[in-house]
Amino acid sequence: MLIQALCSYADQLAERAGGQKIPDGWSEQKISFEVLLTPEGKIGDILDIRNAVETPQKKGKTKITYSPRTCLLPLRTQVTGICSNTIEHRPLYLFGLNLDQGELKPCDKTNKAKKSHDAFVVHNREFFQDLDSEICHAFYAFLQNWNPESETENPHLKKCGALYKNNYFCFGLQSDPNVRLENDPAFREKYDRIFREKQTAEKAAQKENGTSAQCAVLGEVLPVARIHDKIKLPGGNSTGCVMVGMKESAFWSYGKTQSYNSNISEKAMKKYTSALNYLAGDRRHHKIMDEMCLVYFAMKPDDAGECDLFSFLLGDPTARNEAELDDIFRQAVFGRAPDLSALHADADATFYVAGLSPNSSRICQKFLYRDKYGAFIANLVQHQKDLACNPARMRQVSFDDIRKQLVSPVATNPKVPSPLMASIMYAAFHGSAYPTDLLATVIRRVKTDSDNENNHFIKLNDVRTGIIKACLNRKARLAHQEEEITMSLNKENQNPAYLCGRLFAVYEMIQQSAADGNLNRTIKDAYFSSACGIPRRILPQLDKLSKNHLRKIGAGNKGREVYFEKLIGEIMDKLDGSFPATLSLEEQGCFIVGYQQQITDFYQKKAESKSAE
Repeated sequence: MLIQALCSYADQLAERAGGQKIPDGWSEQKISFEVLLTPEGKIGDILDIRNAVETPQKKGKTKITYSPRTCLLPLRTQVTGICSNTIEHRPLYLFGLNLDQGELKPCDKTNKAKKSHDAFVVHNREFFQDLDSEICHAFYAFLQNWNPESETENPHLKKCGALYKNNYFCFGLQSDPNVRLENDPAFREKYDRIFREKQTAEKAAQKENGTSAQCAVLGEVLPVARIHDKIKLPGGNSTGCVMVGMKESAFWSYGKTQSYNSNISEKAMKKYTSALNYLAGDRRHHKIMDEMCLVYFAMKPDDAGECDLFSFLLGDPTARNEAELDDIFRQAVFGRAPDLSALHADADATFYVAGLSPNSSRICQKFLYRDKYGAFIANLVQHQKDLACNPARMRQVSFDDIRKQLVSPVATNPKVPSPLMASIMYAAFHGSAYPTDLLATVIRRVKTDSDNENNHFIKLNDVRTGIIKACLNRKARLAHQEEEITMSLNKENQNPAYLCGRLFAVYEMIQQSAADGNLNRTIKDAYFSSACGIPRRILPQLDKLSKNHLRKIGAGNKGREVYFEKLIGEIMDKLDGSFPATLSLEEQGCFIVGYQQQITDFYQKKAESKSAE
């Protein structure tokens, strides 16, 4: 399904470009620098041709980033190892110099720089030797005269700095920067002719060998792709990974070798790989989340509105004002449907989200989401409502926020397993139950993490509380049961675990009040984890301890002593004077939410009384 969708999206991209399709033998490349050559083939200058992009930030500020310019260049061979291509855009091939600790060096351990440059020079000398144009002469002279060993201190290359290594180059004339090598009529005529001849020969060979078949994607009888082009997915191999690849003979069958087994035509292969490379290279269409890369798009020529909103949900606003998007979701959480027209988004557009995990050579598809954009937004709004737990500090919770709360703050490798994140997103997109591992992971983090400021245990915040609330409420709702957890403190909640959590918060506040906050170790540090699992063993001990603290409070403020005694009595009445022996995972979640909401209520009342004074 994903490959078929990407092929359709490639047609949408072509429509966006005015119906101009990429001609055979050419491909779009992200170019950052233009090398300006003198007639003698020397480098006269190197221009930074990247586009500046302004991104709105909070408080009216803007952030400027630079993105490479998309240029149409001769198709590069997608093979492993050293390869020779007409023209070239990779710096290692063009200049034969490797950037090592800020220095340009012609040698490395594998001698790859020299081998790459030599292959590039041999191939292009043969191609350009009979071409008659100013730019072709200058490029041929560059091939003849460039010596990597004597250019390690070239001022124009050194000006590129660290950008030299991972960015691409094109060629023009110093006398006229608008004259580009790849656009030269003499070059294009020869290149297109040779490419057509090569294609004709390959098609004849494929027909003879029986490698034409009905394409599994397009449905037409076309030549099948033997090797699929590589995709440069963020987080994957720098040389690219493949979506479809059957290199080893163990995957071959029915006498078919390599990707002939997939029955995906060359035409479909070029479409889906070019579309996926475009998505992976555009900040609006992808997001890295630990070991997984999300790519997303709407099936329409211009999907900026849809993708901006989704980027915001991922915690990465790229083009729109963050405050605008935050306001839209704040309104949605309180019951008003988002105004998609204000975002230039189409509720009826088909929206895709794919979770991809790249490794050294292959891409693994973790999940694929497909639905109408309106249904997608409705599910995400419900997701935000489920996560909301503090009306006083309402904000949208991104998937990035959730991810950060699932790892220890002191972890050396703070990554969430991609299957768990994939399951969380699947639940949010489809409106289905959150994975059990999500609840278990959050509760474990709450019980084991410490406060970085004072080293007190129990690292609890609105996001973690909201995740627990979302897991419990959604499970109840899908089972057609009444939701027990409200956004703020619910004094009518009769759940024993919730009441135990509230009671623990009262005991803690009593201790804090008796000591005026001057405590090195609180009952929360010592007893929270145990009370969360076995309240019958812990809470009676805390009740006895609270009696001493209450007498101390009463000596200075009798009214406050009475307030706490009354609150304890109200909660104990709902518990019928007894505590549960043990709590299940869901009940531990109720305990934590009850605790947090009671503590929040205490501090809100304290803040209100101060403001009244």
